[in-house]
Amino acid sequence: MSLAFEAPLFKTIFTRRTRRFPLGGRLSSRRAGLQYNSNEKPIPLTELETAMLCFCTSGITGVTVEEIRHLLGHLTVLGRTAASPCASLTLHLFFTNDNGVFYYKAHSSDLVIPRDKVRIRTLNDRKKILEDYKANVVKLKDGRIDIPRDAIGSAFESMVNLPGTTLFFPVADTTREYINLLFTGLAQFKWQLWDEVADQPAGVEKWIENGFLDGPKMTIAQYEAMLPWLCNLEAGMAMQNLSLAATAMGLGAFMMHTIDLMTVMKAMNMRFEEPRGEAFPRATLNPVGIEGILEGYCPPYRDPERAVDEIAEIKWGKNGIYAKKGYNLPTPKMYESIVEATKSYCRYIYVRYGRMPKYENAMFIPILAQIHHLDLDFYEQYFPEYLEEADRAHMLVWH
Repeated sequence: MSLAFEAPLFKTIFTRRTRRFPLGGRLSSRRAGLQYNSNEKPIPLTELETAMLCFCTSGITGVTVEEIRHLLGHLTVLGRTAASPCASLTLHLFFTNDNGVFYYKAHSSDLVIPRDKVRIRTLNDRKKILEDYKANVVKLKDGRIDIPRDAIGSAFESMVNLPGTTLFFPVADTTREYINLLFTGLAQFKWQLWDEVADQPAGVEKWIENGFLDGPKMTIAQYEAMLPWLCNLEAGMAMQNLSLAATAMGLGAFMMHTIDLMTVMKAMNMRFEEPRGEAFPRATLNPVGIEGILEGYCPPYRDPERAVDEIAEIKWGKNGIYAKKGYNLPTPKMYESIVEATKSYCRYIYVRYGRMPKYENAMFIPILAQIHHLDLDFYEQYFPEYLEEADRAHMLVWH
């Protein structure tokens, strides 16, 4: 195991490759001279292997560096292995293997600001990786997630979600950052939130008229276009970490979009809400969360006002990061106006257009990743140049 822990960063980056063929896989049609059926039985990832991969993707490493201590920005102070805009922790990691479907839930602490600024520093600290896994993983159901084979792209259908493989699906919750970024934009840029369809203020006319919001117009479409970009950025960094961790451990990693992601979300028992109110013609079903597991800061789980209040509470409430138990900063004079304007905007969006967000989905899957044990015979036969010491030593080191 120390081989993976001590893997040089640059060598790992230079040798990282997408390697799709798992133990037990098959290539049933000839593709550029390739046709192969694995002679080996599938071997699932161990608990320790899975724990390492989960931690490298979205593990808590301590507290964010604290140069910024004010309303603009942070929603938490939790540092992750991959960066999260405003430390909003929009990415939620789910995975499936032969034993079931699981959620690697976000770290929780009774402390507003955890004492350990850096959690993994010494050799002894590494035990926290497995401890976190055992404490954080929630089993959602028995058995591998049921994704119809015809929902998987034909190029990879024979290699995806097979026995022995582990399929990771990061779910991005846009709703927390939807509200948090409004706080930031209203405070710093004084956005005049604007309905480009009705050509009128989007619920914030009062604050435009009294001069509080005197900045540039920010249309609903412009604002919501930021959300997938931010969440995709977080997911992309986390998935790169997952891929590098798999490389260092001598495992195969396979990122993919070639799968019907809505089908995956439905297989996860994601709740979908019908648009209401004056729904625009192209409005689609809105995936809003998983009951009791991941519930969006939007209806039906929270009405717009409650959702905004809860985000404000995380920042400036009794146990908020800027209150007495946190950094103990004075409440900004503009605080009440920001919160009320955000509530009015969110109420406007939901009442007028019947969904929140209006254009984008509350939850989405940016990308999928499969991690598996490599069929070394396949790679020795066709692609020996893509095998490293860690690959050939994997079974001895980890098993």
